[in-house]
Amino acid sequence: MRILGIDPGLRTTGFGVIEADGPRLAYVASGTVKTEALPSGDLPGRLKILFDGLREVTRRYAPDCAAVEIV
Repeated sequence: MRILGIDPGLRTTGFGVIEADGPRLAYVASGTVKTEALPSGDLPGRLKILFDGLREVTRRYAPDCAAVEIV
């Protein structure tokens, strides 16, 4: 099973992908989606960047499930 973990943030959202096979876990990928280039007041623009970035992560790594850290 491939699992995507998301650490949300409006400036930087982190992600990590692992592969679970029973009790064994293997690192697949990790990274960030950054919105620093936009003004802090441009919430719609920041959300669009985050949406597009996480959509690309899910396309690339095809997780079976995801978990999001509570803000």
